This record gives sequence, structure tokens and C-alpha cells, in this order.
Amino acid sequence: MRSQLARHVLRRLLASEASVVLPSSLIVPRPAFRIYPVRNRVARTIQRRTFMKLFQKPPRALKDLDSEPGYETLLQFRAAETDDVRPPPRVELVKAWRELFAYKTRHGRVVNSTQAVCAHRVLLHLSDQSADNPDLQLSDEDLRTARECLLKPPRDDFANHIEFSRSIYRELERRGENQAKDFYALVAALSQYGRALEARDLVLGYYRKMAGKESDVVRLRHFMPVIRGLAKENRETELLDLVSQAREAGVEYDPALHGIMTTFFAQRDNVGETKRWFNKRISRDLPPAPTTYYEILKFAFRNNQEEWAMGIYQNLISRLESESLRYYKPGWDTSFQWAVLLLGKGVDHVEHMIRVASERTQDKPASQPNIGTMNGLIKIATDKNDPYLAERFIALAQKLGFEPNYKTYMLQLEYRIRANDLDGAFAAYQSLRDLDETTKDRELGVLNSFIRALCSASHPNYERVLDVTSYLEQRRVTLEPETVVSICMAFLRNDETYEVIDTLSLHTVHYSLAERHMVRKAFVQYCLEKKNSTARVWDAYALLRQFFPEVETEDRVAIMDTFFDRKRADMAAHVFGHMRSHGNPRLRPTLETYVRYMEGIGRSPDEESMKTVHNMLKMDTAIQTNTLLYNALMIGYVACGLPYRALDFWTEITTSPEGPSYNTLEIVFRAYEVTPDGDSLANELWEKIKRMEIEVPENVYLAYVVTTAAHGHLTDARMLLDDMENVVGKGPDLHSLGNVFNVLPNEEMKKEFQSWANEEYPQAWAHLWQKYQRRRNEDGLMVFKFRRPWKA
Repeated sequence: MRSQLARHVLRRLLASEASVVLPSSLIVPRPAFRIYPVRNRVARTIQRRTFMKLFQKPPRALKDLDSEPGYETLLQFRAAETDDVRPPPRVELVKAWRELFAYKTRHGRVVNSTQAVCAHRVLLHLSDQSADNPDLQLSDEDLRTARECLLKPPRDDFANHIEFSRSIYRELERRGENQAKDFYALVAALSQYGRALEARDLVLGYYRKMAGKESDVVRLRHFMPVIRGLAKENRETELLDLVSQAREAGVEYDPALHGIMTTFFAQRDNVGETKRWFNKRISRDLPPAPTTYYEILKFAFRNNQEEWAMGIYQNLISRLESESLRYYKPGWDTSFQWAVLLLGKGVDHVEHMIRVASERTQDKPASQPNIGTMNGLIKIATDKNDPYLAERFIALAQKLGFEPNYKTYMLQLEYRIRANDLDGAFAAYQSLRDLDETTKDRELGVLNSFIRALCSASHPNYERVLDVTSYLEQRRVTLEPETVVSICMAFLRNDETYEVIDTLSLHTVHYSLAERHMVRKAFVQYCLEKKNSTARVWDAYALLRQFFPEVETEDRVAIMDTFFDRKRADMAAHVFGHMRSHGNPRLRPTLETYVRYMEGIGRSPDEESMKTVHNMLKMDTAIQTNTLLYNALMIGYVACGLPYRALDFWTEITTSPEGPSYNTLEIVFRAYEVTPDGDSLANELWEKIKRMEIEVPENVYLAYVVTTAAHGHLTDARMLLDDMENVVGKGPDLHSLGNVFNVLPNEEMKKEFQSWANEEYPQAWAHLWQKYQRRRNEDGLMVFKFRRPWKA
């Protein structure tokens, strides 16, 4: 069986460093996952041995799926390079390179940005030394194979593809083996990936340099990818200048160049330039490309140029009826589409036109209308968002005897998804599934959209989701990250954790770091949603931790906080413990993380969890205690009912060079609040503050007032509240009154305080009574339902 390293490699890619690395200490087994037809899916039940069950089929076994061959070795090299340790032997690196790109070529798989980084670093490593043994050196064809794979655009960042393509060309150039096709591939990569200006300079220089050394045909072919790239980058001035130079050099104004220029200006609604470039005579009197006709028609509708478009249509019809384009099938197909869109003709009229075209081209079967013709009509109906018209064209295809193909069913699937007809869409999917044709990359987006539509339904049909995903898995198709997110969220809501494990195991290993980030953030967001149950959030966190060990510290802390909000300090302690034991020092808790945890304990007290983390702190040599951390520890111990231990930290603070902060004073007063003899200690501290003439903020003053009230000194507390404006410049508000009321030790005092507050501060008290509900505490006393925040 093939090594499974690569699958858990990416799940632990950032476990030791933020860059693309893999420490060997983190290579651990992963869970198995599926590749199976949904119709064989069985329920997961507790196994019980009975005599009759001896004759039943065993439950389906989860099967392993081979990862992309060679990739694991490239990852090992990248990890070794980052950790500055010995890399894998050259023979293994060469073998891994060949296996990976042979696999990519054979299955048409995209090279993602992370794979491009790893392979690029291996190339640079192997290029440092020459070797006579072919097993120790990449051949020219190995480089060209990788280069062709890089021309397939990734879903995420392609900056690494650009640098990798440059390095391959430089290596071929260094060997003296670079050919015209190698330069063309470099220019195509630069133009495709947003470096068209650089490609332009290279092409112009190459054209002059190779004059007399290569034929004009070879030299001129390099202009087209650059022209296409400049148009894609919306560089009008540079585009016009390069086209002018290309035409002077001898580049023909063929349908391809005609289409680029016409489409460029049509999509920008430049009426004058669009007409000028469209009306230019195409070399050899060839017709425009079908895609150009379609862009022109859309342009005409946007810019009220239907009359001009009508002239184009009439010209096309006259040429089709003459001998010049009589057998030009794309022209006939275009005429049918324009009849629908421009003239508003119905299905019956289109049927008549198709029969006429069939009669005129009957002596050349390849030029006759076929299912491709109908697919074009179905597509325009889909683009019009007219599912009824599309269905009528499907019926017309059947009437004319055209057998639907993969494209037909894919279009049918697309417009039914748009119409939110999921039952009809599934029927279309079943039809294309039964064709058993190779899945086309350009059509995978529709299947991904279908899966997302199924998952987003109010009541998802999980069997259908698994049917579609299994169909794609068996064809080794990697789902889009957005689709994986939809599947995982749907199955998490249905408590089918094993299906989530299967989905993540199958697809995330093929993702780049940016794509993994997208999935990872979705799991973090799921954990933070309050509507999800605690059990489901814990399951999601467990999967997040298992498959994405590179989760950022801020996300881990946010998840820890959400467990505190759910009153599950034990789970928060586990999250903290996972950070503490992480292999990457940069993902371990900082001093601020310890503080955040203890503040959480203040919201959700749990002595055992608090002491567990305190013990971790004692053994954490990377943390230097200061006032902020002592404040946090005081919060933890006070909240857990251990004020005397908290006051030990107060002693540490008073003897430290840093000394106390205002928050320290507030926390100490709150410790005195729950200490039996805390009233005298609070008075002593307050007198010291007054003697030192320290400016007292509102939170410190209020903490002293509440402590005074908590020990039954209601008269003193009322006097302090009356004097509050003189001390802090602000009178009591609803929270000041509410905090004092909540800590009063008996019902008589509460009634007395309520009468006084209602008389002295009627507006604030009425607002308090209106804003917050009341409840009975553990002593049976009424308190307002709001939380006193802790802040270290």
C-alpha cells in the first residue's frame, strides 16, 4: 500500500513553521476515508453477533485513496529545507518529481500554489549540482512536462507558477536546450498570469534577436498570447500599440485576433471601436468566430445597436445561403441563436431553420445540425435564465432524433439549478452519470454548484449529496473549497461526523495553503455561531484541530472564548491545552493568552480547569510573570471562590518593581468583596489611596462601593454613591445601582436600597428596571440579570 504521508502532511503543514514545512515529529496516522458508491452506504449501528447475521453482508469498509504520487517526498524536502536538516536523496527527489507531474499530466490535475512552491524549491536544489546519472538529474522532458502542467491555472494565487515557469526556462537556457516552444510556453505563462507587459518586452526582443535564425511563422506566433494577456489585463494603450507592431511584422488579422479586439471593446461598450474592429476584413475572407458573434449580440442589446446587429445577421444568412459558407456549421448554429435572441423567433421557427440547414448540407454530414447545435440553443436559453425555453429545446432535440450528450445534460443541470428545481437537476445528473464519460474540467463548476445547492436546501437530501460526491471522487476530482465547506457544514448539522472526516480526508490534501485557509475559516466560524449546540461545536473543533493544525492563535482563542460563553470551562481548558502542547512554538499560548483564559474563568468559574491552566503556566518557561498576569490569576481565583489565594498574588504585585495598575485595584476590591474580613481590608486600602492622592477611575471607585455594600454597610455605600460625582466626575448610572443592589446580603437591605434609589436616582433606576430582568440567586435573593465584566 502506498505511504499515506502526504495526506496528513498538509493537515500538519504549518505545525512547526508558518511557511510550507513539515517536521517529521508530526507525521502521525490519519483516519481512513471513503471511496464508495452511495447505493452501498449502510447505517453505522452497534454490532451484535447473532446467528442470522452470519449470512448478512458486513458493513461497508472505509477505503483509502492514494494521494498524488511523489508529492509527499517534495513536502519532505521543503520541510527539511526550512528546518535546515538533511533533505531526501537526489534519486528520490528526481523520482518524486517525475511521478507527480506524470500523474498531473495523465489525469489533467491542476498544480496548486503550494505544490508549485515545493517543486520549484526541488528544481533549484537539483540545479545546484550536475550529475551524469540520469536518475540523479531532471531531463529536459521532465522540465517541459512540469511546465505544461503549470499552464493550467490554479484556483488561488498563481505568483508561484510564474516564478517556477521562469526557473524552468532559465534551466533549459543554461543547458543550451531551449527551443522556440520553450520560449512560447514562458510567454504564455507570463501573459496568462498577469505579467503581459513583461511578456511583451520579451517577445519584441526575441523577434528582433531571432531574425534570420527562425522562420517568420515561428517568431510571429509569440505575439498572440501576449495580445490576449494585455486584453485580459485591460491595458488598452499597450494592446493597440502591440497589435500595430504585430500587424506591421506580418501577423494576420485572423478570426482569433479579430475576436480578441472586437470582444475587448464590446465588453467595454465602446461602440465606435467595436464596430471598427468588427468590420475590419478578416484575412482570407474567413468568418468571425462564433464566440465573437455572441459577444457582439450581447453588446448590441446593451447599447441599443439592434439595427446594426440586424445587418450582421442578414450578411451571415446571405453568406450561408451562398457557396462561401454553405458548409460552415458554426455559422448555421450562430444563425439559429441569433434568430432566437435578435428576432425573437420561437422553437417552431428554429425547427424549420434546422430542417432547411439539414437539406442544404445533406451531402456533407459533418456540416449538418447535430446535438452540438441544440446545445448552443440550450446555452442561450440558460444565459437568458429562461428554463422553459431550454426545456423546449431539449424536447426539440429529442424530436429531431439528436441523442443528448454529456454537455446537454450538464446544461440541463445548470438551468435547473438556477430555477431551484433540485429534483429536476438530480434527474439531469443521473442521466449524465449514466453516460460514464470523462468529466470535463470546464464543467466541474456546475457539479460543484449542484452540490452546494443540495447542501443549502432547507432540508438537504444527504443521500443525493453523497451520490454526486462519490461520482466525482471515483473520477479523482477534487471539489472546490467552497463545496467542501458546504458539504461539511451540512453533515455537521446532521451529526454525521464520519462523512465530514471522509470529505476532508479526500480533498483537503490536494489544496494549497490559501484553499485550506478558506475551509479552515468556515470551521472556525461554525464553532463561533451561538445557534450551534455545544456538542456539535466540540465535534467541529475536534475536526478542525485534527485536519488543520495550522489554525491561527487568534482563532483558537476565539473558540476558547466561545466555550466560556457556553459555560464549558472544561472544554476551554482543553482548547488551551492543545495550544500549550502544539509543536509550533509560535502557536503556543502567550502571556496574553493566559490572561484571556483567566478572564474567561471570571465569566465561567471552574476551579479544576483554572488550576489545570495555572499548572501549565508554572511549567511554561517562556512566560515572564508581570502585573497583567498576576491580575488575571487573581481574577481566576476570586471567581472560583478562593480569594485568599488571590490576595497572595496581590502581595506579589505590591512587592514587584512594576507595581499595581488601576485594574489591579479593582480586582483587589472584588477579592475583598467575597473575603469574610474584606470590609476592613478594603477600608484600609481606600484610606491609603486617598492619602497618596491617586486619581481614582470609575471602575475602582465602584468596586470599593460594591465591596462596602456586600459586607452590609448600606449607609456607607449610599454615601459613597452620593459622593461619586465629586470623586470620579460622574454620578451613579444604572449599572452602578444594579451592582450595589445585587450584592446586598439580605432582602431588607434590598428593599431599603430600592426605595432610596428610586427616590434619589429615579431615571437611572427606572432604566435599570426596564432594561434588565430579575432572577433569584442561590440564596433566594432577587438580583438583576447582567454580568460584571472582568478585565486584567
